[in-house]
Amino acid sequence: MSQVSNPSDRKSDRKTRIILGCGYVGLQVAKLWLSAGDRVLAVTRSIDRASELVKLGIEPVVWDWLETSHESASPLANLSSPPVATVLIAVSHASSSHAVGLAQLSKCPVVNPDSGQPRWIYLSTTGVFADPPAEGSLWVDETSPVEPKRSGSINALEAERWLESAGIEHVVLRPAGIYGPGRIPNLQPLRDGESMAIDPESYLNLIHVEDLAQAIAAVAEGSIKHRLYCVCDGNSVKRKEYYEFIAQRLGLQKPVFSEYSNKENIRKRGQGNKQVSNQRLLADYALDLHYQDYRIGLSSLVEEMSR
Repeated sequence: MSQVSNPSDRKSDRKTRIILGCGYVGLQVAKLWLSAGDRVLAVTRSIDRASELVKLGIEPVVWDWLETSHESASPLANLSSPPVATVLIAVSHASSSHAVGLAQLSKCPVVNPDSGQPRWIYLSTTGVFADPPAEGSLWVDETSPVEPKRSGSINALEAERWLESAGIEHVVLRPAGIYGPGRIPNLQPLRDGESMAIDPESYLNLIHVEDLAQAIAAVAEGSIKHRLYCVCDGNSVKRKEYYEFIAQRLGLQKPVFSEYSNKENIRKRGQGNKQVSNQRLLADYALDLHYQDYRIGLSSLVEEMSR
C-alpha cells in the first residue's frame, strides 16, 4: 500500500529525501529538510503513523521494508519524483536484520546505485566499539576496534559491513547516547529513587538530538570525505556526575547505584567504559554544536520539567 503523493507545487530545484525510521531522530531531520524546501518521504509500517506524518508535511510510504516473508513489491517502485538525493536509515537496532532490509531496499529503482547514486546515511551506534583495554587511554574513534556484545549493536555492525560491500554511496554515523526533549536516559528510576545497576565511575557519551540532526544534514551534502563518523559532543561525563546533576536540578535525592563494587559483573552486562571522540566529524564539517556538553543540553530540559 502506498500513500505517496506528487505535489503540484514542487519546486524544480528542491531535493527528494527518503527516511526509514521517522521517529525521534528522523523527525528532527525531516523538519530541517522541510524547512529548506525539500520533499521528504518517510517509510512507515503503520497507517496511523502515516496520517500523523501527512499533517507534518511529510509524505508517507506504508511498507515494512524489513519483512522478508513475502515478495510484495515496494511502494517506492511507484514513486514519481526528482532523483532521490538522500536515503536516511534511522531505525531501532532492535529491529529485524538491517542488512537484509538494506538488501531489499537496494532493489528499489529510485534508490539503487543505477538511479543517480543517492547518498545513503545509516545510523549505527557507538555500541559497536570494543571496550578499551583496562590499562591506558579510554578514548575511541573511527579507527578503534569493534566488538559489539549486544544484539542491537551486532545488528548495526552487520548493516555497516553490508553497506561497505554493496557499492552504494554511503556514510555511516555512530551516534552516542541520544537525548533531548522527552528523552533523558534513566530519568524515571532517578525520580523513583530506585537503584541503577551501572558503574557510576564509568563514562557516558552523549549527543543532543538537535546536534545529531544537524550532523546528518551536513553529511548529506557535498563530497564524501570519510565513510564513517562518530557523533557525540566530545565531552564524556562520568555517570555519577551526570545523574547527580539531574537530581540536583530537579530537587531529587542523590542517585543510588547498585553493585557499586562489582564492576566486573557490570561490564559483563555490556556497560562498557569508553570516551568517544568527535574530532573527525568536527574537522570535516563546519558544525557548531549547540549543546557542547551535558550541562548545556540538560539545563533547558530540566528547567521545563521542574515548572
